[in-house]
Amino acid sequence: MRNKLSLILACVLLLGVWSWSAPAAHGAALKTTFSVNNEVVKFPVNATPFAKGNTVLVPIRKVGIALGLEVNYIKEQKVLQLSRNGQQITLKLGANEAILNGKDKFAIEEKAVLQGNLIYVPISLLNAMGLVVSYDSSLAQVRVYTPQVFAEKVAGLLASNQHEVLWQQFFNESSQKAITVAKLQQVWQGITETFGEYLKIDSVSSHQVNHELTIASTAIFTKGNLTITITTDSSGEIKGLWFAPAAAAATQSNAPELKLPDGVTEEEVVVGAGTSHPLKGLLTLPNHSTHPLASVVLVQGSGASDRDETVFAYKPFRDIAYGLAKQGIAVLRYDKRSYSYPEQFIGAAAATVSVKDETVDDAVAASKVLKADKRMNPAQVYLVGHSLGGMLAPRIDADGGSFAGLILLAGSPRSLLEIIYDQNMASIQNLSNSDPRKTQTMAAIDAESSKGKELSAMTLEQSKAMPSVFGVPAYYFKEMDMHPTAELARKLTKPVLVLQGADDFQVYPDKDFPQWKDVLKGNPAASFKLYPGLNHFFVNDEGENAGTAAGYNKPGMVDPQVITDMGQWILNL
Repeated sequence: MRNKLSLILACVLLLGVWSWSAPAAHGAALKTTFSVNNEVVKFPVNATPFAKGNTVLVPIRKVGIALGLEVNYIKEQKVLQLSRNGQQITLKLGANEAILNGKDKFAIEEKAVLQGNLIYVPISLLNAMGLVVSYDSSLAQVRVYTPQVFAEKVAGLLASNQHEVLWQQFFNESSQKAITVAKLQQVWQGITETFGEYLKIDSVSSHQVNHELTIASTAIFTKGNLTITITTDSSGEIKGLWFAPAAAAATQSNAPELKLPDGVTEEEVVVGAGTSHPLKGLLTLPNHSTHPLASVVLVQGSGASDRDETVFAYKPFRDIAYGLAKQGIAVLRYDKRSYSYPEQFIGAAAATVSVKDETVDDAVAASKVLKADKRMNPAQVYLVGHSLGGMLAPRIDADGGSFAGLILLAGSPRSLLEIIYDQNMASIQNLSNSDPRKTQTMAAIDAESSKGKELSAMTLEQSKAMPSVFGVPAYYFKEMDMHPTAELARKLTKPVLVLQGADDFQVYPDKDFPQWKDVLKGNPAASFKLYPGLNHFFVNDEGENAGTAAGYNKPGMVDPQVITDMGQWILNL
């Protein structure tokens, strides 16, 4: 699923609120500071920021240099244009509104003005450019962070055990009621026990909807990667903080080495050749076949994932490809689009990314690669979808995949929002019912769920303007909910095989697996199998860390019986 483990902290945090006073030319002068990424910006005496109303106006060209903004002023029209990382704001001096990316109008609390030869703009425009801007009138300070540095700041305080500093300086009053310093320390301790020592922030993406900024960063630890998602509002307050394991890069995995089996070969292929996003892949197939082959497309779960679906100490798609090829079945696996083209999933574009862009279209393209290969039997091309890939399998089939059959590995017919809600709630069940932190955190999770439920009454276009839900753009959920898995699955008459690990704590064997049986009860070609002792990745789950995130760090491979069952099911159809 989108959050690969039930390791999500639903809480509200605050960076701080800082302010400016006016220089002598505009009012009583006070010593003020303006910093960008913790570096104080020095202004000439005649070009200092000044307070006006509830905000601060800053000389945009001087600030633009510090922030990497492109500033363009059309003097004849008195129009100012600001550009940064694909975001553009256009406004007219003296106007009460600005235009974002040429179409979205928004109000500004103070007008931009020309004083002397300098243009001053309210700091809210910096926020609209995807920056974290905070303002404290009592301290006469304005602080601006780029998303990368802001994520590093939060992670750095956590990693250096400065939980008290983080709690005091970054949390607002309601946040401090929702989560104590002790709880924050406990959460971070649990993370480091699972993922090891924090090393650095590797990559950061951000998107903004209605002045709410969501920053998703990949934190690198010695034993794996963690996704840290932060949401901030227009005042620079961090209103949400989530932790979830991220798919590990292949070079960082300690998965068992596995040689290509005898009698099996691999070829480099391209999925989506000729499009704006060709994807590198591998076709694994038996040598010297004398008849057209049955073949399989492998579709990954959520997040940026390589062709092996590498996660911590596992490479499940490699295991499946080798195992099926030994049974005489060709397998196509490829790097996911979000893995190959991360730039298409950050910035303003992230607000309107859908599973169609992320997964569905590429899986359909992969099916066409196999059907066009003369070595393959076009009537025997199957889809194997894992986790989110299993959830999307009926849609991929309906949207042009037209597969001979579907194999669903740890998928779910429920909505993604419902699953994420359950995962959040599961993450706090070990807290005592008498612990007030449990009640507070449950309330925060319920609040996010309530936001998600509002999507049902919205159009797809309206969802673009809605703040994120559980740190995910609302549009992503809305677009997905318009193609409900259960509804599409009920229409299936082709063969479907549903497989589930009994020790899976991400997709539930006592909830999702039975629901598949109900959804597919009208399809006589549907079959089901539950595997005792196997986890979400169909790896044997045993030892002291069984049933936890830490268990994924123990090298393991997909159980051979699962791969045998898949192959026999295909070959016997």
